[in-house]
Amino acid sequence: MPLARNQKPISFANHSGWLLITLIFMITNVYSQEPESDKQQINEQQVEAQASNSSVEAAPYASRAIRDKTLIANVLQDESIWLDTEYGKILALHRITEAKSTFGVLILLHAAEDPQHWPPALENLRANLPRYGWETLALAMPPQTPMSIPARPSSSSSSEHNSENIDSTTNDNDKPNQTAENNSVSSASSSSSASISREFLISAYIDAAITYLSQKNQFNVVVLTDNSSAYYSLGKLLPMIKDNPKDPNTIDGPLQALIIANLQQQEPLTKTELESIFNNAQLPVMDIFFAADYSEQQTARNLHRAVAMRQKLNDYQQLKLNNQPTVTETDFQSFLLGRVRGFMQKKASGVELKKED
Repeated sequence: MPLARNQKPISFANHSGWLLITLIFMITNVYSQEPESDKQQINEQQVEAQASNSSVEAAPYASRAIRDKTLIANVLQDESIWLDTEYGKILALHRITEAKSTFGVLILLHAAEDPQHWPPALENLRANLPRYGWETLALAMPPQTPMSIPARPSSSSSSEHNSENIDSTTNDNDKPNQTAENNSVSSASSSSSASISREFLISAYIDAAITYLSQKNQFNVVVLTDNSSAYYSLGKLLPMIKDNPKDPNTIDGPLQALIIANLQQQEPLTKTELESIFNNAQLPVMDIFFAADYSEQQTARNLHRAVAMRQKLNDYQQLKLNNQPTVTETDFQSFLLGRVRGFMQKKASGVELKKED
């Protein structure tokens, strides 16, 4: 009997112990599983939040080129202007005269993507000609071989879907701080990326420059263009010139003289292009070569001179800069500056006053 009495508590204690162990095991399993599910939910929420934030936050500039031009315009506020074209706005640098008398304006056209990539020789002319009574208006032409920027790959299809929905709902409300210049320039860049012909772009840029100068009552114009842009630029300008039978030394048109800067040695002008460029016998031309003579350049110089003679140009000058010192913006007495200024002073200064009289 004493043994029987002691067996019941022992069995009950064993049974309750096993229950307690089972409950503890179940509770630990539950608590160990809950944080993992919570972590998964938190991670998913963070990914969705990041995707939505990346789609909502628009880039400050449409491209690197637009960013660079906008920064240049902000730094050169006294010189930078935005010209309206049918393909959007383009950046130009207008430097007014620093002398008592203004003889005219030199339009500089160069096939560089951005003004900060301009050659030092042209930048020297742009910056220092206003010291001697010549304003300068510089604008970059579209390059012959534009850079193609690959599209940025998307992270996932869901993020694309979210970004499309968010962009469509925030297009009109989330961009109040963007300036009109940035909007216009972005439209110009999108037009350029839409495979618009370089000839049409150059024509539109030149129209904008001539219109701007006409509004400033500046009609005495000399054009400087590099050899890469010369063919399309003159294809636009030459048909606008009218011959002056009363005075063979002057012409009626948007330009009074032409300067060709043969800077892109890898893009020599062909015979057909030169015949088109030298199509007006009354237009004074200065043809500049910027390297020491070698076989290819000597062949090009001979071709330029021969075509000019066959086209019977009244005034054709060829200038070869051989081993000239490095030209900088602060050099206001450079050899190139003196030759260009002398050419314009002799061939184009005061022409508009003669026409008015």
